Amino acid sequence: MKRLFQYAVILHKYDTKRNYVDSEVIIEPSTKLAKSEKDLVFSVTREIPEKYTSNPDDIEIIVR
Repeated sequence: MKRLFQYAVILHKYDTKRNYVDSEVIIEPSTKLAKSEKDLVFSVTREIPEKYTSNPDDIEIIVR
């Protein structure tokens, strides 16, 4: 059985010395059906635009 999840994706920005600068929402809060949170995160990862994927440590997927 699938469950309803709400999620958003945030990009944390850093300067060249890895000091935190700002954050930006790259995927607005949305809802999706998935069997588990793990399945949801896998699916959401594929939705992240290519231009943000160069440093995956700067991306946060928030699930509720």
